[in-house]
Amino acid sequence: MISRQKYPEYLLKLRTQQEFEQLSEEEFTDLTADVKFRLYPKGQILFDQDDQRNHFYYLLNGIVRVERFDVNGDANFYEYISMNHGFPYRGLFVADTYAYSVRSMTEILVADLPMGKFEAKIKSNLAMMQNIVIKMEAIISQDEDHLQHMITSSASERVAYSILLMGVKLGTLDENEHLKIDYPVNINELAEVSATTRETASKVVSKLQRNGYLTYSHKRFTFLKCIDENNLSVINKS
Repeated sequence: MISRQKYPEYLLKLRTQQEFEQLSEEEFTDLTADVKFRLYPKGQILFDQDDQRNHFYYLLNGIVRVERFDVNGDANFYEYISMNHGFPYRGLFVADTYAYSVRSMTEILVADLPMGKFEAKIKSNLAMMQNIVIKMEAIISQDEDHLQHMITSSASERVAYSILLMGVKLGTLDENEHLKIDYPVNINELAEVSATTRETASKVVSKLQRNGYLTYSHKRFTFLKCIDENNLSVINKS
């Protein structure tokens, strides 16, 4: 439970995020009148696929994972969302239920906003709508690339691409200007999101380390040189 005394601090941080900077003070105050700031532990399900789509979340700290399931209940799509991003964008104005589940992968801090109010503000503010459309286009483009790699690539290429995508989504520059994923990714999780075996995932990580592309220490990846997503087969054969 977060004390109401912390709300002004979190509201100030929320106000500076790109999704909300186009709003006037009056519009922002109206949107956040019913906001709830929540802390969740690692492993918390924020919502399940097909739940009623009543909430829009903004992630102020931590990492969550999107999980989409097929009719047999098997997960067939994963995506990571890092801090200072909102979700879900899928289904805005058209869907009654969530298209996927979201699970916290670390302890997280989120702003929980009523979906109806969020959609109403988008409708009434052209600048905010334009910004949301740009964000959705970027998400769609990245997801299309993701699906293409997952469908057409070999298992080893899928693992390399999953590592690359984690770097793009979750990575930050360290003191040596190397991209680092400061989130512990174990081999089982890497295999799961790459739709392959633990053995294959482990072999790919070892090969990428051996060829100087990255280091993997204490379950954390640090990129030493660029991995070209259009040249994954060459990387894995080297």
